[in-house]
Amino acid sequence: MFSDYRKPMATVPASPIVNEISSELATLQHDKYVQAVYSEWLDDIYVVWVGICEDNSLARKVVYHLEDQMSEKFPQVLFDFHVIALPQGKKTQDYISNAQVIFQRSA
Repeated sequence: MFSDYRKPMATVPASPIVNEISSELATLQHDKYVQAVYSEWLDDIYVVWVGICEDNSLARKVVYHLEDQMSEKFPQVLFDFHVIALPQGKKTQDYISNAQVIFQRSA
C-alpha cells in the first residue's frame, strides 16, 4: 500500500541569492501603481506576486520587464510571476497566503 506523500512547500532561509532577488524585486516600489510584492519558494520555483492598484498596462509592462531581467540575471532560478489587478478596497494578501513580503505600500 502506498502512502499519499506530498512534498511540503519549501521555505528557504536568507541567502545571498535570495537577498539579491529580494532587492531586485523591491525596485518595483518605484512604480506608483505597484501596491505590494510577495514571494515564496514552491518546490524549485521562485513564485512572485505583484499587486497593482488597477489593471494598468504600464504597470504590467514594468513588471514583465523586470521578470525578463530577473530571468537573465538569475538563470539558475525558475521564476513564476503573477500580476494581481487589485479592485478598490482589496489588498494583495487577500489573494495569497504564506508568502514573504518584499514590499507593501502603506495604506
